[in-house]
Amino acid sequence: MDNRDAGGTQRTATALKTDTSGTFSPPVDESPFSGPITTGPIHPGFSLSGAFGSEPFDASAHLAAPAVETRVDFDPLLVKPDTTAIPTTAAGASAAPSSAASSIPAESGPWSIEPNLRARGPAYAVLQECLVRQESATARGRLARALGNNPLHPDARSWYSGALGEIVVANALAQLGEAWTVLHSVPVGSGAPDIDHVVLGPAGIFTITTHNHSGKKIWIGGSTFLVNGYKQEHMRTSAHEAERAARLLSSVTGRPVTVTPLIVVVNPASIATGRKRPRVAVVSSNTLLRWLLKRPRVMSERAVAHFSMFAEERSTWQQEPVAVDDTSDQLARFELLRLEVDAARQRSRLWLLTLGVAAILITPVAIAEIVRLVLSFMVVPAV
Repeated sequence: MDNRDAGGTQRTATALKTDTSGTFSPPVDESPFSGPITTGPIHPGFSLSGAFGSEPFDASAHLAAPAVETRVDFDPLLVKPDTTAIPTTAAGASAAPSSAASSIPAESGPWSIEPNLRARGPAYAVLQECLVRQESATARGRLARALGNNPLHPDARSWYSGALGEIVVANALAQLGEAWTVLHSVPVGSGAPDIDHVVLGPAGIFTITTHNHSGKKIWIGGSTFLVNGYKQEHMRTSAHEAERAARLLSSVTGRPVTVTPLIVVVNPASIATGRKRPRVAVVSSNTLLRWLLKRPRVMSERAVAHFSMFAEERSTWQQEPVAVDDTSDQLARFELLRLEVDAARQRSRLWLLTLGVAAILITPVAIAEIVRLVLSFMVVPAV
C-alpha cells in the first residue's frame, strides 16, 4: 500500500473513531453548515450569516419520496439516518418482516407526503375568489350573447383583472431559468392575503406584488404610489409582505434573511419617478425579466437550493392543516371564463366597427338630405 492509501486509511480511521462503548461518533468538522454560501458581495436588499457543508448539497430529497419504500431510523449519534431498503414483491406489496413493519408509524417520518408550493398555480387565491363571485352572475340570453355583453359579474371584474395580471407576471418569471426558484400565490398565516410571487435566485430573495394598471399612468416617489393621480397603498403593502416573509424564513432556517420587496405593474402607460427614491422598486411587466437578470449575484447555487427547500414547504408560511390544492380544476374553469370574456369583447368590437362604418356611409346622405330640406324652406315660391 502506498503513502496515499495509508493516509486515506488513517484519515478514515480517525473520522470513524468510536468511544469505549463502541458507539459511533460523527466527525466534528462535518457540520452541514460549514463553508461559504455566498459567491459575491452582499446586496443591500439581502443579508445572511452562516455557511454550508463541504459535501455536495442534495435538494432533491424534499421534492419526492424515494424510488423504493424505505425504513428510516434516526439515531441522534449518527450524522445521517440509517436507511434500509425494504424489498417489494412483483405485485408491489411490501415483503418486509412484520416486526419491521410494526415499528413504522402510519403516515409518519421524513417521507410523509406534503403538498409542495411549486405545484401551486399562479393567481390561485385571486382566481378562486373571481370564480366564487362569478357564480352569482345571471346567465346571458341569446340577444345579449349576440351583442357581446360582458359576461363578468360586476363584483368579479376586479378579481378577474388581478388574476390576468398575476398570470402575465408568472409567464415572465417562467423565463428566468433553472437557476431560479419561483413560487406563486404563497399562503401566509391564517386568512391573510397570499404573496403573489416569491422568487429565489442568484440575485437574492424577492417578494413580488402584482398590480394590473394596464394603460394607466404611474407616478412613484418615496412612499407615494399614484395611479392616474390617485394615491394607492402599494408601497406599504409590498414592504410589509417582504418583512413578514423575512421573519418566517429566518425562523425556519435559523439565520437572518432579508427579503427584497418588488412591485410589478402590468402594461402601464408610463412610470414616472419623483425626486425621492422610491421605498420599493417598481418595474413594468415588460422589463421585469431584464431587471432581475441584471441584479448582481449574492447567493451561490447551493445557497439558492437551501433556501428554496424551506420556501417550498407550506409549513414555512402557515401552520394550518395540510390540504391539497387542486389548481388544475380552478385554472381550467378560469380559462373557460376567459374564453367567454374574450369572445364577448370581440363581438362588441365587431358591432362598434359595424356601426362606425354605417355611420360613415350614411352621414353624407343624411347631410345632403338635410341641406335639401333647408334650401327648400329658404326658397320663396314665385307669385
